[in-house]
Amino acid sequence: MSDESRPAPIVNPLPWAVWLLTLSVAGVELVLWAGAHGLVNWAGSAGWRAQALVLFGISPDLQGWMIDSGRYPPERLWRYLAYGFVHLGPMQAALVVVITAALGKACAERLGSVKVVVLLLVAQAAGGVAFGLVADPGAWLIGGYPMIFALAGAYAALLRTKHALFMVAVLVVARLVLTAVAGGGMDWLADLTALGAGAVLARALDGPILVRLRRR
Repeated sequence: MSDESRPAPIVNPLPWAVWLLTLSVAGVELVLWAGAHGLVNWAGSAGWRAQALVLFGISPDLQGWMIDSGRYPPERLWRYLAYGFVHLGPMQAALVVVITAALGKACAERLGSVKVVVLLLVAQAAGGVAFGLVADPGAWLIGGYPMIFALAGAYAALLRTKHALFMVAVLVVARLVLTAVAGGGMDWLADLTALGAGAVLARALDGPILVRLRRR
């Protein structure tokens, strides 16, 4: 059979959850980048990134106020689900997009898109809460690193191969070394918390716990 007559290989498309996540990150970054470089002539566009940090970022001061007062207004809580879609620059956003596309595809093919979105949002929120509990006053958490660590934890928990576990170990070591060399406050705790939450949630959504709940 000639090469011309052979059927084209079937390429599995990216699940919709992966498209949603990557396009959201890329779209937000494009808007902020355009504003910072004067490509958008709206008032205050040059300061959109700084404003987004305050509007979307996780702050230990704000979290401490909610815990002390016992008040949890929705307009404050939603940032725990949103902070991973805003980044400090295009390089950080690009890294999140690439890793989310790779690991998100593998996880969504196993769990399905809805479960992956739930897993990421819950794991990301857990990372934000952990950061808010221990970070110094005035610190901020922003960016999708907790999201990709959650995907890495889910990937390792679902596959449970030496390759997957080695990949997670490399990510953890690299994150801790980066913190030791370049600093970064307690951001690393949010990443590792999200990693653990992602692994636990992946096993729960894919394993016997979900089966028992369905039987009930």
